[in-house]
Amino acid sequence: MKCVVCGKRKAKRSCPAKGASICPLCCGEKRVLELNCPETCEYLKTGREHESAEFSKILWSQDKLKQEKSRRILTEYQDVVAHLEYIIAQQRLLSRDLSDKDVSTAINILLDAYRTEDKGILYEKNSDDLRVETLRLELRDVIEAYRNPDGENRHGIVDRQNSRLLLQNAIECLEFLQSMIDVYTKDPRSAGSYVDFLARMTPKRETTSSIIVP
Repeated sequence: MKCVVCGKRKAKRSCPAKGASICPLCCGEKRVLELNCPETCEYLKTGREHESAEFSKILWSQDKLKQEKSRRILTEYQDVVAHLEYIIAQQRLLSRDLSDKDVSTAINILLDAYRTEDKGILYEKNSDDLRVETLRLELRDVIEAYRNPDGENRHGIVDRQNSRLLLQNAIECLEFLQSMIDVYTKDPRSAGSYVDFLARMTPKRETTSSIIVP
């Protein structure tokens, strides 16, 4: 029996998303990204376990100083990092063309703005690329919601006494994501290794737990 997705290779796995059998390659490459995999699928669970283990290897292959910083960020700001990851994953599912470079650009624009603010200057730059700009605004809204949870529309002047996330910590969370993108962009096989990873790993419903396993 041939795979119902590619029609070429031998079908060896029962796919609940297709209601038929598919080949292992299509299952591995297209799950979640092109197939509407239910959370109960055993192959989805196994795939996530494998990718989580691979991610942990990458994370802890850094030098000791970076490892300590990553561990601290993931321990203290797990909910923030997870929320940002969720937004990136959802944007990837909405736009097949979203690449690691797009995400990197959006995060760099935000980092420039927040680093400038850290020097006492309010400055906001946008992007002419609709994919980048949409993601930048989504990520900024998440950060601002944590920085200023009681502000009007969760924006405006940040009350430092009530802020759940200090500016420097917001910068660190974005820097952590940027460092992960830098690692994944070294993979020449795909322009979206990191965003595809997030999309495959992130549950359909947003959670407060990071997909990362320190």
